[in-house]
Amino acid sequence: MSCSRIEFTVPTGTVNPTNTREHHHARARRVRDEREETAESWPGWTAPALLVVRLTRVSPRLLDGGDNLPAALKPVRDEVARQLRLDDASPLVRWDYEQVQGPAAVVVEMAWGDDPLAVAIRAKDAVQPPPPPVPLLTVAKAKKERQAPPPGKAAPAKSWAQLATPNVHRSRP
Repeated sequence: MSCSRIEFTVPTGTVNPTNTREHHHARARRVRDEREETAESWPGWTAPALLVVRLTRVSPRLLDGGDNLPAALKPVRDEVARQLRLDDASPLVRWDYEQVQGPAAVVVEMAWGDDPLAVAIRAKDAVQPPPPPVPLLTVAKAKKERQAPPPGKAAPAKSWAQLATPNVHRSRP
């Protein structure tokens, strides 16, 4: 039997961490609880790594989809990636986020091959592809660029004495 889709629900609420003011221990405890609930709901699946994962946040209130939705689902994403034995930034997994109103939960859908979800995400990427990766500078090149002052600018002061005004150095009679 071959399947190309797995779906399960994580019985946890999510919090938008970008607008929440909480002690770092409370945040760590909340994230740990969300990850444990995701691990307990994990169906124990292993499959090919080229897949699409859709995380759907079900909550009474909706979040801004731009940056708050991915931030709220980050603990679940981390645990799903850990269960897949992949880094969550791996190019082998395409993450998609949705949200609907309802009682608090997170629905995790994984699809690959010719599953309608995987086909829909590939079509969406064909219309609007994700941005290309930013090339990383080598350490030596980055240091060299930082050391050279921009043209037309003075070199930065190397000591406190160079920062002082001439009035400070005036001798007293």
